[in-house]
Amino acid sequence: MSKSNSYIVGVIILSIISAILLSLAFPPLNLFPISFIAFVPLNIIIFKADKFRYYIIASSIFVLIFFGYLLLWVTSFMLKETQAVVSFLTLFTILFLIIFLFYFPAMLLSGFLSKKLPKFRFIVVPLVFTFMEYMRNVGYLGFPWGIVGYSQWNFSLFIQAADIFGVLGISFFIYFSNAIITHYLLMYAEKNKYKITYIPALIFISSFLLIIIYGAIKINVEDSARTLQPKTSIALIQKSFDPNIYWNSIYTGEPFRKGSKGIQGFAEKFLLKPEKFVSAEKPDGVTQNGTVSVKRIANLARDASLSKPSLIVYPESVTLDSYGFYISEYKEAFDYGLASNSMYPGIYNTYILYDMIRYTQTYHLLGTTIIKEDTNKNAYNPYQYYNGMEFINDRGNVIGEYSKIKLVPGGESYPFQDNDFLLNTFPFKNIINFMYAQFDKAGANRWNRGKNLTVFHHPNGYAFSGVICFESAFGDFVRKFVYNGAQTLAVITEDAWSYSDESLLQHFYMSVFRAIENRRDIVHNGNSGVTGHISSTGKIISTLPFWKPDYMIANVALNNKLTIYTRFGEWFVYLCLISILVLFFSATTKTLMELKEIIKKRFFDKKSEIITETVVPSAKRVDEYINNDNNYDLPSLDDIEESVSKNKKVNDVDKADNINKFNEINKANDINKANDIFVRKISRLEENNNKNIDVFTDKDIDYTKEMSDIMEDSKMHGIFEDNSFTSDISSVLSTIIEENEEGFNSKDIKKNNNIKKED
Repeated sequence: MSKSNSYIVGVIILSIISAILLSLAFPPLNLFPISFIAFVPLNIIIFKADKFRYYIIASSIFVLIFFGYLLLWVTSFMLKETQAVVSFLTLFTILFLIIFLFYFPAMLLSGFLSKKLPKFRFIVVPLVFTFMEYMRNVGYLGFPWGIVGYSQWNFSLFIQAADIFGVLGISFFIYFSNAIITHYLLMYAEKNKYKITYIPALIFISSFLLIIIYGAIKINVEDSARTLQPKTSIALIQKSFDPNIYWNSIYTGEPFRKGSKGIQGFAEKFLLKPEKFVSAEKPDGVTQNGTVSVKRIANLARDASLSKPSLIVYPESVTLDSYGFYISEYKEAFDYGLASNSMYPGIYNTYILYDMIRYTQTYHLLGTTIIKEDTNKNAYNPYQYYNGMEFINDRGNVIGEYSKIKLVPGGESYPFQDNDFLLNTFPFKNIINFMYAQFDKAGANRWNRGKNLTVFHHPNGYAFSGVICFESAFGDFVRKFVYNGAQTLAVITEDAWSYSDESLLQHFYMSVFRAIENRRDIVHNGNSGVTGHISSTGKIISTLPFWKPDYMIANVALNNKLTIYTRFGEWFVYLCLISILVLFFSATTKTLMELKEIIKKRFFDKKSEIITETVVPSAKRVDEYINNDNNYDLPSLDDIEESVSKNKKVNDVDKADNINKFNEINKANDINKANDIFVRKISRLEENNNKNIDVFTDKDIDYTKEMSDIMEDSKMHGIFEDNSFTSDISSVLSTIIEENEEGFNSKDIKKNNNIKKED
């Protein structure tokens, strides 16, 4: 196996190990300690990978395995509307976006910074990946499932710091743990390369201990405070009615089944588990599913009202009929009891709820469809539809409402649906309309988006807010309700369509962090679970069994104090971003300095060396050589004659070069005059080459006149430069010096060694 292939195999194995380990930390196994080491294999790739493709392979494998397992329930909803291929293609699209929008860029940036700043790599991954998780919460594609901090929902001591840092702060310390372990593993392996320092380990250990100590203190303080805080009784209704069966179909008592064959049937059998629902009602062949569902709710609420709760809370979309819309239209008929099952089912269902509310003599928070008239005269539909909740008094009147703001991308909202410019401008509107048609075919819905953060004020003297399903996953969004005055929070959701226990648990454990971040008791109400009460310390006080109709009473504490996180939101993430920018600037500055030195060494320093060598004349080098006391031998006459003969050959070559250069000059000057001068010069050079040079006698040839003529000619024609012209004697001696310097130096070394031996 080649080295490149072995690297790829190693990257694949490490990515798989990391994904499997992290999966064990999430529901249903909930082995939360594993998350503190789960990223070590992935960090090894980040720190050591030196090829672009390794980051692509690692991020792709990690996301496909971990998020593919975590989000498999997403395909269940699609299966009841579309083909299996489309369902799994939808899941793959989500995974593709997670890879190339988040995990691949995060790994690439972490790898770059860790290699440029190896001493700080233990902090690079926590900073980058924490900011990456924040970006997964932002914008239309915001999807916070799989945030690492959520794996610690049952590590109470550790997660109390969420009231300062939020869940992303908890993620930071998990990434920090993994990065520290990886850092020291690699330092041990590279002990000859880097000096091992224990400061990073001390920083992590001390910070981890401080978090644990803070958690222990905070739990005691909050539990003590809760005993003194005012409380209110809230009832939670879990209707456990299958949302996948059509609301307007006749009730048969049978679970939802499509009965497909082939691959489609196999996927439905593997993922769709409608038998989890328990139905006690008997079909009569007339009553619709919607009416059966509403009657079940009414019976449960009547039973719960016997405990005298101040508020009864229902799941999301507990009724698909718009309660407020029908009340405004038919309240008078309802008051006189004129409604019956012979009327339009939506009207009759609303009457059942209205009659139940007046019977219970208490207040209700009802998850329902909100319908409003569209003020735009050119609108295709005269009404606007919102997924919302209505606050209803003890007489059945709507006294407040909230419309969902954070809509599920692709499921409840379409891209650009709030952009009036694109929706009404050619050619964008044509493209968008085509895209919307495909969403419609896939069974998606397009709800209008709410605009106001509503805080309801109960006549009993407390304020509360409700968030709907998907919204509870966004900590920075939920905290705004508390900041606006909510003393407690209600999360209403409809997770039953997935038939998945994992989806119920994943959503519920997010509410644990919302409770700690804001120090508010939270009631979490699902259609079929999880329905439960969470204290301000994240303790799960009580829950109802999954997939069964039931109700519970929660004694909820009311708190007015604001936490650091509630006041300032994701301040810790902004600090991470600033740190990333500082590290990036430092790394790029270092890179630019290295590049500058390389350029300087390769080009500017080399040029200066060339200039320095050409400036020193040969005559000066000869003088320095003769006057050097370290030179013990002089060249013989035979050596000089041999060098002269060599010089003659060189001159022959020079003559050919001079002829070529001179031909070029002839084009710009007078040809006859140049020929005369050149002939004289050639004759002089030939005479010089034919004479024997004796540098040690007085019978030297007088070169003064000939040298002056040659220099005069060079000035006229520019063939030679002034500073580069030297005498033949100087050239010969310079050549001999260069050839014999190595021999002279070796003699010096031998003499010095002999002297040392004598001593």
